[in-house]
Amino acid sequence: MKSLAILGLALCLTACGSGDDLAIGSKTNSSQIAPKAGEFAFTPKEFVDAFNTAARNFNKPFHINTVEIRRGAVHDYFQQVFDTGVSITASVSKDTGYITTITALVRRDGGQADREIVFSLSKLVTAATNPNMSREKIADMVNAMLQESSPTADAKMFPQRFMNHVRYALRNDSGVGYWWIANPV
Repeated sequence: MKSLAILGLALCLTACGSGDDLAIGSKTNSSQIAPKAGEFAFTPKEFVDAFNTAARNFNKPFHINTVEIRRGAVHDYFQQVFDTGVSITASVSKDTGYITTITALVRRDGGQADREIVFSLSKLVTAATNPNMSREKIADMVNAMLQESSPTADAKMFPQRFMNHVRYALRNDSGVGYWWIANPV
């Protein structure tokens, strides 16, 4: 299972590419192009604004200052590293400039502190991608998914929820850590 998770992460990183080409902001003028199926209806800048607002509302110390779009072979992406082993990565459509997926990653020691960090980040990503959900509903959903997820590494099953056309999934693997994934459906 560990090797499958590592392979999946490697494929994702390969698809995003490791290019050093950077651009600030989104590639296209999203006011002229509508999001396609499988894309959120917001650009990286709009996500960052929503994420930072959620962080203030939830009184969490996470903040994204700038968006540096990296060019990949399949998708463009941006990544914000908050602390060692704590980050958010968002894939961005090359065609439209809209976000296609958001992944919060917590990879430290695998202990209770990691679960608390993924709990906080998960609430912020959920609030940013589903702004009409109440704080209580967000906290209840994330907490339930964390309880369903094994605190031990290499969990075979992983919880997921579908809320307002967004799929949320929580993964845990000793080789990678905790992943909170948000995809439009």
